[in-house]
Amino acid sequence: MSSIIRFFVAPDDAVAAGVAEGGPGADLRQATYGNFDVWLTLEEWESILLNRDLDEVGDAGGPDILSGADGPVVLLVPPELTKALAEADDDTLERAVGRWIALRAEEGEDIEDELAHELLGEVAALSADAERTRGGLYCWIC
Repeated sequence: MSSIIRFFVAPDDAVAAGVAEGGPGADLRQATYGNFDVWLTLEEWESILLNRDLDEVGDAGGPDILSGADGPVVLLVPPELTKALAEADDDTLERAVGRWIALRAEEGEDIEDELAHELLGEVAALSADAERTRGGLYCWIC
């Protein structure tokens, strides 16, 4: 597990990759969390929001790694997931949170309802910003 996870919006992959060493700065809209498996989380969200089989999502290879072979990692959140999050209304997000909590519970992990709502809601808002500005949604993991 990672200690710091920052979802952020950047205008393009080059700008996003450039934040690998120090993380996204104050000039990039972001949300910071910690201590969860972001790789699995992105796969689960993609499965839930795009109505895809979780094994199929996992077999597709996951998010693109833009930088970070020897240090912090920068990921491109799959554009289809970014779009689905951006377009999700409150009811869709509510159902997604419930399904995500249930998936984690099946694996013996307890996610607090409030935290799950906050995380998915903030990432959905960042996704909407990324879509509106024609940028991308990224994740910095340190």
